[in-house]
Amino acid sequence: MTTAQTNIGDLRLKVTDPSGAPVHAFVTLTSDVNNFRETYATDESGAATLKRLPYGIYTIAISHDGFAPFSATTEIRTATPTEFTAKLFIAASSSSVQVNETDSLIDPYRTGSINRIGAQQIEDRENYLPGRSLQDLVNSQPGWNYEGNAVLHPRGSEYQTQIVVDGIPLQDNRSPSFGPEIEADDISSLSIFTADFPAEYGRKMGGVIEANTTHDLGKGFHGKVVLGGGSYDTAQAFASGQYQWGKNTLGVTTSGDMTSHYLNPVVPQNFTNKGTTGNFSVRYERDLTDRDRISLSIRHELSRYEIPNEQIQQAAGQLQNGDSSRSPVQYCPLGPSGGSPPV
Repeated sequence: MTTAQTNIGDLRLKVTDPSGAPVHAFVTLTSDVNNFRETYATDESGAATLKRLPYGIYTIAISHDGFAPFSATTEIRTATPTEFTAKLFIAASSSSVQVNETDSLIDPYRTGSINRIGAQQIEDRENYLPGRSLQDLVNSQPGWNYEGNAVLHPRGSEYQTQIVVDGIPLQDNRSPSFGPEIEADDISSLSIFTADFPAEYGRKMGGVIEANTTHDLGKGFHGKVVLGGGSYDTAQAFASGQYQWGKNTLGVTTSGDMTSHYLNPVVPQNFTNKGTTGNFSVRYERDLTDRDRISLSIRHELSRYEIPNEQIQQAAGQLQNGDSSRSPVQYCPLGPSGGSPPV
């Protein structure tokens, strides 16, 4: 049994006309402080449920033919769904300027700093080595340092990083050598704490990384495929699909990567440093009531790689084989159970 740890909530939005009748409209939800901007569509009843929103202040903007533009702010402060009704009015012939009392750039209730990474920043990131895309995003934020082979150290603290995926805490090592099953393409947003930890995460001296996996709003099937490549024979592939019907949502993601520069090489020649990774995940959600939801996630990953040779090991291997054109291969399969690779 695992206790969920989360600082996200849902927004239940309903759009109506002046008489209270439902309106099918497009809604843009923005939070500058959370680096969040998404556009949604309401259904025939004028309703939309926006899931997994980090706590904060959001601006709701609605434009619809025949109605005046609508803009308002709302706050997400609890895991209990927040209800909001937007009433559209008939457009007038005169123009006006609307001044809002509050915007979403500053959160007056926040007592410390939180670094947020949104979907747009994740999508526009630079290319990465297999197994390191999530760590590279975190390392781009202040207060984090890399140890060898992409082990994250918050504020120099040793082994005090906790990653939370959809509310489920992961306590084990998440370096590419031991836990590369979560890549950046599988994430829709990140909340990164190095201080002022909420009580849900317990007492931490290092850092907390809260990751929300990708999801689509709307019934039917949605999916995407991402392909990439680069130097050192690097190739990457990611695919995801989601199907929603009624109160049920089923999502599947899978990815595979290969490179000849997997770990940090001990010499510039990068001897025997090939690696491959693969992962697969399935997530099922069902809304039991307006305020209750059950979620089941299954994730599996594997990584197989070679230990990079030093110069003296490479030279000794070539002499032993009697062929300078061949290199000794040190192969280390590593599955989800982890373990120390042989040297």
